[in-house]
Amino acid sequence: MGNERKTERLVRNFLSEQGYANNDNVIIEEQASDNPRIDKLLKQASKTGKGKGYPEFIITFKNQPQNIIAVECKASVAKHESKERNDFKNYAVDGALLYASYLKDGFNVIAIAVSGETEREVRVSHFLWLQGKHTYKDISDKNFLDPASLFKIVEKQSQPLREEELVKKAIEYNELLHSYSIPEVERCTVISSILVALQDQGFANSFNTYHDDNNPEDYNPNDDLIKALLSACETVLKRNKIDAEKQEVILREYGKIKSNHKLQNRVITVARKDERNTVLRDLILDVMTSIMPYIENNVYDILGKFYTQFIRYAGSDSKTGLVLTPPHITDLFCDLAEINENDIVLDPCCGTGGFLVSAMKVMIAKAGNDLQKHKRIKSEQLVGIEQRPDMFSHACSNMMMRGDGKSHIHFGDCFSSENIAIAKAAKPTKALLNPPYDVGEVGQLEFVENSLECLEKGGICVAICQMSVAVSAKSNVVDVRMRILEKHRLEAVLSVPDDLFYPVGVVTCILVFKAKEPHSSSKKTFFGYFRDDGFIKQKHQGRIDPKNQWNEIRSDWTSAYWNKESIPGLSVVKHVSGSDEWCAEAYMDTDYSIVTKQVFENTVKEFAVYQITTGPKDG
Repeated sequence: MGNERKTERLVRNFLSEQGYANNDNVIIEEQASDNPRIDKLLKQASKTGKGKGYPEFIITFKNQPQNIIAVECKASVAKHESKERNDFKNYAVDGALLYASYLKDGFNVIAIAVSGETEREVRVSHFLWLQGKHTYKDISDKNFLDPASLFKIVEKQSQPLREEELVKKAIEYNELLHSYSIPEVERCTVISSILVALQDQGFANSFNTYHDDNNPEDYNPNDDLIKALLSACETVLKRNKIDAEKQEVILREYGKIKSNHKLQNRVITVARKDERNTVLRDLILDVMTSIMPYIENNVYDILGKFYTQFIRYAGSDSKTGLVLTPPHITDLFCDLAEINENDIVLDPCCGTGGFLVSAMKVMIAKAGNDLQKHKRIKSEQLVGIEQRPDMFSHACSNMMMRGDGKSHIHFGDCFSSENIAIAKAAKPTKALLNPPYDVGEVGQLEFVENSLECLEKGGICVAICQMSVAVSAKSNVVDVRMRILEKHRLEAVLSVPDDLFYPVGVVTCILVFKAKEPHSSSKKTFFGYFRDDGFIKQKHQGRIDPKNQWNEIRSDWTSAYWNKESIPGLSVVKHVSGSDEWCAEAYMDTDYSIVTKQVFENTVKEFAVYQITTGPKDG
């Protein structure tokens, strides 16, 4: 007969090795608890179904009071887990899950089952039961994990808002601010500053107190509210170790709120009637209750998705050259560039940081549970440059709200000698970019060329540009294309959906280059006709994927690209030079069986619009 005390000694050794023991933040209790909350939850948790029951170890955390670990032990590995996981008395997994089913009413529970008497034979299983959820999730790690790694799992597994709910919330805030005649670019600044300020607990606890029914008539609570908001932003930026120069740029941008009369005035006119102005207070309250729980639970990815969606609707403007890349395309860029955990990723016109965020997610996923590697990725392997102060502010806060990543976001022109030197010094291996479209075809190509010059030899550059960059026969455009090919190889050009940037109308393509390896006439380039990504335009929701087709489409696209396959209707490989058209449509055979009268008429209309908008060709 086995000795369960030996198994318990193994667990104590694990707790010591993984940093639980002698940690002021960790409380370890055995087969009982002095915590009345835990005691109450376990009052009916006996394995026999009567009275109280306790696991062998209960572990709580002073700095993470919402999380708890329950460890159940069995001496024999044969008693590790039953088939149905419902023999609570005799099996370690079954018992651990029983206790988790009670504790989940008050905590995020990590249930750990340990069986065996020696380190050689020991079995360890982890399960996560999130607070209030109806079921648990298996965690694949078989080794006893340290607290930081377990908290990371809780963060990753916490259920996010659905994508469409994020879009609705972003649109709701945009429409609210629009109804008060607040310009698009200022809306981004307002939301960004609120998201940052609410990370200061003092501000979160007090912002609601400025508007009091007993305030005198000559007192304007919005003056003090805005001052408190900006002060909180400064506190959060300092706490996150944003350097002084970057703080100055960000706070100067946020400071524009002070001159926004719709938010600052004591009264506001609604339906021809003057009312007390609580617009800013009410918006802060809604953000705190609807969005901030995802920061408080460290679900940075969810907050970042909301932030990206908001800026897409408030900040995209083709007239100013700002067209924000949809998240599913920034993820596709990582596939095309074959991002790995050791890459150094550069975005020389990073806007709100969308490409860097997607790259960071991929790199961290490929690094597994190595938290030190995660830290290096965030602090050393992501390099962004942005010259618009508003977008620079959004990029810094966007990355900061994901827990780090802001250290190498630089303010200024990516063509300046100083920033070129900074970019080259980082030794980037991949460049991902969406250049501004108001600089014209030549300007967009020069952004690509500049990125290629900053990359290490053999590095990959992926850029999304206007289609005219790839097909224009204008002599100045052709000259730049040929100049680029003298030093760098054109790997692929992908035609993407015309309404990809909805609500902004712009036709684009994705260009993929290999840096510092001259283009050869003997090597073919891949051209993809990637016009259907499964997304459709939906009123009040933007472009959505209602049939969940994107993952399968993405797999088909990347497989064809990686294998350089010619697939009828999807892709073709072709020898090209700088003077040729760089688009799949120029080289693919047409399947006339699918050309209906309606398709023909629509195509003629689209071509006519293209001719009008791009102007006459020269050369």
